[in-house]
Amino acid sequence: MNLLRRNLLKLAAAILAVSACDRQDNGRRHSFNKPDKETSMQSKFIKHQGATLHYQIGGTETAPVIVLLHGGFGSIADFAPLLPRLQQHYRVITIDTRGHGRSALGTAALTYAQAADDVRQILRHEGVEKYSLFGFSDGGTTAYRLGAADKNIEKIITVGAEWHKKHLDGVRPMFETINFDFVKENLPEQLAAYQAANPEPDTAKWAAALKGMWLDEGASGYPNENIRQIQPPVLAIRGEADFLFAFDDWAALKTELPEVHLMNVPFAAHEAIKEQPEIVWAAVQAFGQK
Repeated sequence: MNLLRRNLLKLAAAILAVSACDRQDNGRRHSFNKPDKETSMQSKFIKHQGATLHYQIGGTETAPVIVLLHGGFGSIADFAPLLPRLQQHYRVITIDTRGHGRSALGTAALTYAQAADDVRQILRHEGVEKYSLFGFSDGGTTAYRLGAADKNIEKIITVGAEWHKKHLDGVRPMFETINFDFVKENLPEQLAAYQAANPEPDTAKWAAALKGMWLDEGASGYPNENIRQIQPPVLAIRGEADFLFAFDDWAALKTELPEVHLMNVPFAAHEAIKEQPEIVWAAVQAFGQK
């Protein structure tokens, strides 16, 4: 029980770290329909599968497209430490996963399969044919699903992203405790940001939806051995102290994807993008030049 409590506190701390980025990003927004003056990102909305989804587009218009997919309980602000630099080299599309940020949860179940379908719909709407993916945590899991099924992806970068349901053996007790009370007691700042930004805030449904996605062992869940179908180059990044993404699970990617590039970031846990942005950015740059 003490170990479970420690892991829950670690989970809360990790989510709160993202919350700090959310507050910084939300604080400089002026309108849902105007570009962010500091990042020059244009907010857009699309309706799909019972939800109004929010995404942003910006960066260098003629550059290759990169799609940023954030983590659970987060938002597009997860990438705030890297966004200005990404904009210099890419046409950037950031997406609020359904139920997160300014995207409604809608009527469809929140699953990794649904998240991937939402990404496809947004890219079809924007006429994007070729693109790379940069996914953090849940966003990386979604990126793996997309990479295993779609042939128009150029490169995939993930940070702290699980790929197989077997990891649930170590975290299931922690995930099963996620509910309204957990969010209210441990994530008050994240809860406030969610309630302020989301068009249909319902904390109990939000927590239940995420728990359901994390514990999903069916075909709509983790990509599992299907990642062997991924053809584009992959860079899989992990913080050396990431308690949510075990070292062995990360290293096992080399067996499934022999050409994968693996990077274990020192002095970082689950939030490697926030904790060591310079190291992560150096890896992203080097990977982009290959």
